[in-house]
Amino acid sequence: MPINLKLHIAFEFEIDAPETLLSGDHAALCHTFSDLLGPLVLQGMPKVTATQLAKAGASLTGHHYHLDVRNLSTPVIERAALITAAPHLTDAELDRLAQQAGSKAPGDAAGLQRYLRRQALALVNEYRLVPCQVEGKLKSNGAEATLAAMLNLTNGSVTIDEADRQHRLQQGAGVVSVLAAEGAVRLVGNCEGHTLSGPVIGVSIADVAGARDELIQLWQNRN
Repeated sequence: MPINLKLHIAFEFEIDAPETLLSGDHAALCHTFSDLLGPLVLQGMPKVTATQLAKAGASLTGHHYHLDVRNLSTPVIERAALITAAPHLTDAELDRLAQQAGSKAPGDAAGLQRYLRRQALALVNEYRLVPCQVEGKLKSNGAEATLAAMLNLTNGSVTIDEADRQHRLQQGAGVVSVLAAEGAVRLVGNCEGHTLSGPVIGVSIADVAGARDELIQLWQNRN
């Protein structure tokens, strides 16, 4: 049957809920309200709508619904804290993290960061890579070298491209620089040694977080 109209109806309800409904996380809260409203509202509204449309000679061929519940009683987590713990997440994923973590977030700053980091990695733990360059000095003669690489926004690790893996760089914290976004982002790297995969280089999550907006935009443009 052809479809030539799409009807969208949205309601926003403000609710005074008992504590028993507020104890769970975001997913549990949505599940609870889906169970509460399902038999009458979520299933009943399409039937009522179809009946009313039939009076005008129209027929309902399908329907979809979206249910979301925001717990206003949970503490608000500052965006800066979210980014510091999870610079690899997109804006939408940071919003999800705030919703999921808010009800059980520790009060102290250090505990909050550890908690948010665990929750963020549970939410998204895939490698999110952006191209970069590593600048450092060769271990053999101290000459400047620039190596092509990929920066992993999820854990700060840097993977050297295969063509440049034979180079050995001077080791230590801060002895290499990691450049991304055509040089607009410059991060301090730590060269910990060398393996068959090339120099072992990492960037702190705090430094990745400092350039998060540019880096996550670069990743999104590539995916």
